[in-house]
Amino acid sequence: MTWKIGDHGFQMTLSSLVPSRIEERLKEPIEKWLSGLGISIEDIRQWVVHPGGPRILDSVDKAMGLDETKLSASRRTLANYGNMSSPTILFIIEEILYSNTGEHYGPRDGYWLVFGFGPGLHAEILLLELTE
Repeated sequence: MTWKIGDHGFQMTLSSLVPSRIEERLKEPIEKWLSGLGISIEDIRQWVVHPGGPRILDSVDKAMGLDETKLSASRRTLANYGNMSSPTILFIIEEILYSNTGEHYGPRDGYWLVFGFGPGLHAEILLLELTE
């Protein structure tokens, strides 16, 4: 995954290896990190995953063993707005909290896991706990 700033904005290159790397290497470190906090994958109520593209979302689904619906807010945001770089995460959160589409994404309280992926294929992960 590389980024270049060109005359017409960001130009992203996504290697065909990126989705398979995510599938192979994402779950174990996240489970270990969450376990150290006394949390399991099953405790996560909302998944906010930056949609670099459909293949990225598919690979996170597969890696984490998620039901496809867990990333529906990320997929809807990608379909409606495309990849807007970092602000995309905020649009996904807005979609979950204030959906104007009638979509219901499940409980809003509890643990949320927020993911972003960047150049060189590094991941930034944030754990939020929301209360009603």
